[in-house]
Formats: sequence, structure tokens, C-alpha cells
Amino acid sequence: MSNPRPLLAIGLMSGTSADGVDAALARIHLGERTQVETLGFHAAAYPRDLRERLLLAGGEEGARTDEICSLRREVGEAFASAAFEVASSTGAELEKIDFIGSHGQTIRHLPEGMEGGRGPLLPSTFQIGDPAFIAQRTGITCVSDFRTRDVAAGGAGAPLTPWAHRVLFSRENAASAFLNLGGISNITYLPPAGEEGVFGFDCGPANMPLDALAGRITNGEKTHDTDGELAAAGRVCPDTLAELRRRPYLKRKPPKSTGREMFGAAFVDETIEGIVSRGGDLNDAIATLTAFSASCVADAIRDFFPKDPPLSEVVTGGGGVHNKTLMRGLRDALGDLPLVGSDARGVSPDAVEAVCFALLAWGTLTGGANNLPGVTGAKEAVCLGNITPGRNFASLMRCFYNSA
Repeated sequence: MSNPRPLLAIGLMSGTSADGVDAALARIHLGERTQVETLGFHAAAYPRDLRERLLLAGGEEGARTDEICSLRREVGEAFASAAFEVASSTGAELEKIDFIGSHGQTIRHLPEGMEGGRGPLLPSTFQIGDPAFIAQRTGITCVSDFRTRDVAAGGAGAPLTPWAHRVLFSRENAASAFLNLGGISNITYLPPAGEEGVFGFDCGPANMPLDALAGRITNGEKTHDTDGELAAAGRVCPDTLAELRRRPYLKRKPPKSTGREMFGAAFVDETIEGIVSRGGDLNDAIATLTAFSASCVADAIRDFFPKDPPLSEVVTGGGGVHNKTLMRGLRDALGDLPLVGSDARGVSPDAVEAVCFALLAWGTLTGGANNLPGVTGAKEAVCLGNITPGRNFASLMRCFYNSA
């Protein structure tokens, strides 16, 4: 593009914890090096009943197809509402917003397939949150369903955000990393800006099992461990922690991704059983899983990151940054390696992943490849996402065509 105008975009994201929708409004400045300005952020919690139904649909037993059919629309409506809210909170006019990038809500992610009740299931992934309702309600063109194209190209469909982390957090003359502490922790290695070699992968569980345990400990009053208080009240069980750190996934070389299928309810139940058999309780279980989350990150960096050039810092984002016990465990595990909040690099920790999907949508609309085969294991670089035209679609296409 020659002298393109800045683009206004909304990114919408809901992670494996299924606690609600994160919406970010971003201005994308195009040029020799793309710059991103975060203009606003809004977090919209799912209603309790909707969250419970989503967790059931994403659990091992799943849900009926009629329930999934309705949830697909209900989540789409929730995403559209979040887009309205973030625009309203910043005073932005919907007519001035160019496009929306929506990750949707993951219900199943089977990057390697699995054995089903009637035989093998193919590698596949399924996110709900119907983009037709987002585009219809807002009038804005929506890019969605990013993961499926990467899976079609032989990849794991995750993690996708390293492509955007490179734009947001690469440093000119130093290697660094970005760590997202969502339901799952994922980490991106960022060589000095302009150099090849970006890669990333899922380290292991982060908030997802901690959220589940917080609900059990408080009889459903809490959906997460506020400030890590519950973990701080418990004691880490060293034997259980050692067993957890020997899980095969953690030793597999990247590319790799994981989710609720590996670290969901069955994993939490198994951990609780091990803790209780050693004389512990639920607080000890959440303390041990919090320590495990920190160790997954430190072990991943030690086992899989290049030593030369050494990392200058690890930038952190995601909801886990608010868990003081988890962050303290990370600092202890990483030793002298600096841990820096993403807000110090210009993006709120809560907004990072939503901003990333705004950037991925921009990549889709330009028609270029926006996956990283070295990250996902795809056989080739491809253009991700499906485009659902909004009322602004014709003018948006003219904008891209005229500035090309």
C-alpha cells in the first residue's frame, strides 16, 4: 500500500476459560513498520447460565446439536454487544470502524484428531459465535474462523497470535518473548525485529484449571482466583508437582498446542485425587496447580528456546498477570530474566489477545499469509479466516484496492 490511511478495527476474543468476551478497539498505522495504537478495551462477562452451557458444550460429554446451534447464535450476539460496548466507551462511531476480527469461542480443538465412539476423528477445530450476527448487528465486515484454514493446511490451528506478537512486541536489537497467560499459557519467541525465526507454542495450563478449582472451593461464588489469594492459602505438594511436570505433552518438541481436552475437568479431578491421597485439600490443589503453571513456562523456555541471542525480557499479558501468586512463582522460576507487563510496551495485558485478532483480520483482508508454519506445523503459509461482509464491505474493499 502507498500512503494508506490508518485503519480502525475491533478485535473480539474469548479464551478457553469461557468467562466472557474481550473487545479491543485499535488503530493500525501502516508503513514500513506497522504500528498499533490501542484506543479502548471492554471486558463483558458471559451471563452465568450461558457460561455454564458453554463449559458443558466444551466438556467431555458435549451437548446436543440443537443446543450448539443456539449457542452459536447466542455467542455471536454476545460478541456483537461487546463490539458496541467498546465503541461506545471510546466515543467511536460504528460507521468509522473498518472491520472486526473475531476469534469466537472454542468448543472443540482436536489438532491431532482422537478416537471417537465410532472410530477415528480427524484433526479439526470448532469455534462458535456466528459472524453473520456480528456483521448484521454492527454493520461492520467481520473476519472470523481463523483456525480452520491452518488445520486444513496441516497445522495445529494454534497458536495463531505469534504472527501479531511480532508486530506488537519485537525489539530492534534484541531477542525477547511474549507470554500470554490465558486459560492455557502460550509463549512466542521474537528474534530482533526484521530477522526470521519467530516461533511459539502452548506451554501448558494457566488459568483454566485454576478457575475450575476456584469455583469448587467457593461453591461457585468465584470464577477465578482473585489476586491468587486461594493459592496463597494452600501449600504446594512437591510430589504431585513433580508428577505433573513429567506429563508427556510438556516434553514434546514444538510445534504443539493444547486445550481443555488435555487440561480440563478430568485433569483437575486427577490432580485433586493425588493431592487428597497425600493428605492435602482443595487449597493445596490450587496452590500446586499454580506452581505447575509457572513451572510449565520456565521449563518451556529452558527446553525449547535458543540460547543465542539470549532473551532480553519476557513480556506478559492475559488475565493471569492479575494472579499475584502465579506471577510471584514465575519470577522465582525465571530467575534473572526480566518479566515485563505488556502495558509497559503499549498494550494493556487484558487487551493483547483481542488486539491480535484485529491484526489477524487486517492480514486476512490484505490477502497475505497470516499464519506461521514454523509455529503451527502447517505445510504452507496461508491466508486465514472467513470474511462476512457488513454494510461497509464495498467501501472497505475500495479502501484496500485504492491504496494497493
